[in-house]
Amino acid sequence: MSSTSTDTILQTRALEHAADLPGIRPLRIHALAFPLHAAELSATIEERGPFNLLDRYIGLAIAEGGFTRLQDIATFLGVSEHMVDRVLRFLGGIGHLQGSADALSLTERGLRSVRDDRRYTEKQERLRLYFDGVRCGALRTAHYAHSVRILDRDAGYAQRFYRLLPEVCGFRPGAVAELGRCPDRSEYDLPDELLNLEVLEVGRAFLPCFAIRAHDGGRLITLVYSGVSELRDHHLEEIFNSWPTATHVMESTDSEEPRDHFAEWMRERKIALQALTWVDHYSFRLILPPSRYLGRTAETREKGTFSLMMLGSYVAPRSHVLQLWCDDAPTRTKAVLNRALAYATATRRTVPDMTAFLERVCRQLEPDAHVTIDDLQRHAREAAYGTLDLGEG
Repeated sequence: MSSTSTDTILQTRALEHAADLPGIRPLRIHALAFPLHAAELSATIEERGPFNLLDRYIGLAIAEGGFTRLQDIATFLGVSEHMVDRVLRFLGGIGHLQGSADALSLTERGLRSVRDDRRYTEKQERLRLYFDGVRCGALRTAHYAHSVRILDRDAGYAQRFYRLLPEVCGFRPGAVAELGRCPDRSEYDLPDELLNLEVLEVGRAFLPCFAIRAHDGGRLITLVYSGVSELRDHHLEEIFNSWPTATHVMESTDSEEPRDHFAEWMRERKIALQALTWVDHYSFRLILPPSRYLGRTAETREKGTFSLMMLGSYVAPRSHVLQLWCDDAPTRTKAVLNRALAYATATRRTVPDMTAFLERVCRQLEPDAHVTIDDLQRHAREAAYGTLDLGEG
């Protein structure tokens, strides 16, 4: 899938998620590239493995037998000094042993190995950690998921879809050491097993995200979506809401006249400007007749018509958010039933799942009467799906 398709899908999912939040009305969506520091690190990790028999016995001879000389260990075990010397050099090389042939002792790692009957060896690792460019705080583990796309410096400057946000602070050399001391460091994609962290180099990077300006009934708020598994990125959201530069960037374009942006998009679809109506002081609806909402797929619909499934949802021509609407209540009721049927048949749902879904969609689409599960079952039979198999939950 191309990056453009991925961006469009994330934008659509972000709008759908925001629109489903109780009391939230999306107004504007901004495609932004959040600044990051990409820190390349080296670290060591302790690996566990089984002991060779002689390695184990020599460790026990030192730890429990009290032998500290090569010659005494060889005599005690009944093997040649040459063989013991080879094992001692090996144990020294992996950090289990210290001292000379006449004054041997086990290191802390060697003692743990004897106690646990495991051979611990140190391995060098390379890793990359991301820190935000606003406070130089580490990103959460969720930001390392496959669904989150991070652009390196060159890719960030080359793309044109996302507006680059400026870096506020440089990388703090102590940021990695601070993270290494945190008891919850694993929540920032730094496993406890990684030790001796060292910064090798630091580069710039960008995290593409969508910031939705919305009204919650009392004030303007910002919701942020970056592709993390829970979709809404509360970590970035907290940074955005305390970062004046980001607010200024969004507000400078929020003040533009939305009708100027909608006009060309509407002309292309042969929709009269009179169809655009203010819902409140902040947001618009595009009120279309039932004939503009069809059940056919996008490939067979004419331009300017929309799937019935889209009724009540939001589109974003040139980033201004617009709700698709129809004043005909029976059409809205049919849209509720179609959406609910698609939801119920996508995977096995329970009665509580469907009840919650119908509550949410009815609240959004305002049908002529509240749609019940019995209404949905009747609609499923009329649409030749038969009776839906809904679990009790």
